[in-house]
Amino acid sequence: MGLPDLAAIADESVLQQMLDNASDFDERKAIRGRIREIKEDNRKKMDERMKKSDGAREEMLKFKVQQAEDAKQRYLSMYNDAAKTGDGSSSKQWNTDTYKSGETTATTPRPAAVAVKVAGGSKAPPSASAARNAFKQADKANNPQNQGLSAPAAKPVQRSPTAIKDMLLQWAAKMTEGYPNVSVTNFSGSWANGLAFCALVHHFFPDAFDFNALDPANRKHNLGLAFKSAEELADISPLLEVDDMLMMKDKPDWKCVFCYVQALYRGLHQRTPP
Repeated sequence: MGLPDLAAIADESVLQQMLDNASDFDERKAIRGRIREIKEDNRKKMDERMKKSDGAREEMLKFKVQQAEDAKQRYLSMYNDAAKTGDGSSSKQWNTDTYKSGETTATTPRPAAVAVKVAGGSKAPPSASAARNAFKQADKANNPQNQGLSAPAAKPVQRSPTAIKDMLLQWAAKMTEGYPNVSVTNFSGSWANGLAFCALVHHFFPDAFDFNALDPANRKHNLGLAFKSAEELADISPLLEVDDMLMMKDKPDWKCVFCYVQALYRGLHQRTPP
């Protein structure tokens, strides 16, 4: 009996069952080829989800930095204009809203100039550099969190891939410490039955489900529960597929597990367990 249309089958478990039952060499070869196609497609989907998640965070960070830089430049322009036009005779309140909106015009009311004594007791408006220095000092005193925006970015701490992997493993082991049937010592077999994922989520959301009711032998249920709970409670994308984990049996690909645990760390480590 010939094979059905393999291209129409997207369930790896069905294909695996067909492979187990097939005895013809060509049929087994065709089935294995279709399984590889599905795995490759799933990997591409996972990579795309990871790129979208990382890209959104990077765009938001760039936006916030640009906002801070724009605000600083507007206020520097404000003080620079004051130094060039101020004569110390105006008593009007300076309207800074014009500069907050990014518009600078010559009709903006001038602030009282910072007086500087000169020979003969007369007064003169400050220079542009003096005004900028005065602004920077005031900004430093009032907004210490804004310091360093215009300075060269400090060189980030460089960690080796091994150090990052060890750090993440230690964090996962600590968060799941004390949970029955859970021992996180690697990024492969320690996660195979899904209980480690469940324990990690349960540590931060203990009311989400009854961990003690979980069965280590029911891998499909455990993995599905962990992935679904992490997505619904902490908005963590399910970078792993339950079927993929089941296909890899007791030794899932550590790189796949590592990527998902990294996503769990980003979404959970700043939360305070109840």
